[in-house]
Amino acid sequence: MITRQNLPEILQLISSKDIKRIKDSNKEYVVLYLHTFNVGSYVSIKLTDNLHRYQNVSNNGNCILSIWEIINSI
Repeated sequence: MITRQNLPEILQLISSKDIKRIKDSNKEYVVLYLHTFNVGSYVSIKLTDNLHRYQNVSNNGNCILSIWEIINSI
């Protein structure tokens, strides 16, 4: 589950390829998906302009953030 307390650790899991995609994107939002297994975890992203489509993504432990919030935190 992604929370404000563990967000810095989650952002460190984003691959350098995805960080480049975020910085070069003209989209407004980043959807962060946390995939957790018994041997580790990884983060995948989706870039979008459609906030309403992903407004309930936090029901599954993931989150949607403004792209500028992510860029300023990296």
